Amino acid sequence: MNKVVSKWLMQRVAAVLLLPLLIWFLFHYDNLMTFSYNDAINFFNNKLNTIFLSLIFILAFFHMRIGMGEIFEDYIHNAAIKKLASAFILIISLIIPLVAITAMIILSL
Repeated sequence: MNKVVSKWLMQRVAAVLLLPLLIWFLFHYDNLMTFSYNDAINFFNNKLNTIFLSLIFILAFFHMRIGMGEIFEDYIHNAAIKKLASAFILIISLIIPLVAITAMIILSL
């Protein structure tokens, strides 16, 4: 399987995996916005909630990284700028989920 097909397939798999997680999130989002600090702590003490939100962050940023990479391939013609933009997206797609998951774990302790 060539690189283009595998990227396309990975992006579709990430999207399909995200769909049920995002539906789950929508059912809990209303409550999260009105939670007090203690309610939020109790929400994150439930390991299933932490796992689902962690999966959402990981899959969403993975999906975003592939999509942005394809946009860069199509619309940025300067190789140096394309490489820099891809590196920036890679860093963002690693740091933000890592920080968010770490914060959720700290809240659950």
